[in-house]
Amino acid sequence: MRPLVSVIMPVYNTPERILREAIESILNQTLKSFEFIIIDDCSKKSIQPVVESYNDERIIFIRNKQNLGVTGAPNIGLDNARGVYVARMDSDDISYPDRFEKQVEYLENNPDIDILGCAFEKFPKKRITKLPLDDAAIKCAMIFNYNAICHPSVMLRKSTIDRLNVRYEKQHEVCEDYGVWLKYVNEVKFANLDDVLLRYRWSGNNISKRKTHIQSANTQILMFKAQGEYFELPCKQAINSVEKCRDNKIVTSKDLKIINDFIMKVKNRLRAEKPECIYNVNRNFYKTFLKRCVSDVSFLQMLFSRELDSIIKLSIFEKLGMIIGI
Repeated sequence: MRPLVSVIMPVYNTPERILREAIESILNQTLKSFEFIIIDDCSKKSIQPVVESYNDERIIFIRNKQNLGVTGAPNIGLDNARGVYVARMDSDDISYPDRFEKQVEYLENNPDIDILGCAFEKFPKKRITKLPLDDAAIKCAMIFNYNAICHPSVMLRKSTIDRLNVRYEKQHEVCEDYGVWLKYVNEVKFANLDDVLLRYRWSGNNISKRKTHIQSANTQILMFKAQGEYFELPCKQAINSVEKCRDNKIVTSKDLKIINDFIMKVKNRLRAEKPECIYNVNRNFYKTFLKRCVSDVSFLQMLFSRELDSIIKLSIFEKLGMIIGI
């Protein structure tokens, strides 16, 4: 029989204790009709003995012959998924027992929704993160503010994945989910449950935490592209300037001006056409860019301008740090 849900969980060097917590949180779901696709992405120590110790026929174990990374490994799962719905799971997180039951119930009752996330708890600090609930608010946040769908909490319709041929793309490294959401933002409908259904582990081992520089730059590239398309504004130069910073090339006041000019055009259009939407740049990226920018006269003028203050709020000590690169 076709399972109701296909769960996709790539694994790479996850410690056994943490991996078992993730696996057991799926096997102990109140909804029982699922297949659990676990992809070992060439971990240094094979996880096969751990997986086989559960002796559960719902588990499908795949070991990649070579490391495919954060985009390639989950694509293997998408290629093998047979469920009506596809749920993502990270190998260091913990799903609440009723996560799948509540998500499937919502999708069954709301056939127009393609992609469903939920609120989550970051641990070990036990901080709850709530996200916008309806499609319009999620898309507004997604394009102009931040990624409003928590990746390991998501459940998608398999029919939507097949219709759009959804796959993760290598160019969106470390923010591969955000790349998917924005690529199809005009072709799908989103929703978030207000229920906290996932515990999201936040530690020094997170890929996104270890590669913050790349993630923040790629996030800003995706946002600039989406904003350019939304308002039909040229964004190529702004994206090129972001890429220079991401790739550790020299950035100058000219690059900063290009980025700021694009941001102000978007902010002005947004204020006029969608005043309910909040606009933010990726703070990590923008601060990194300022620190790496060549400190010439033009840079100093922009650093202490009202325009920059309208883009990002920085203390005088932070601005002095930008000048000396710390």
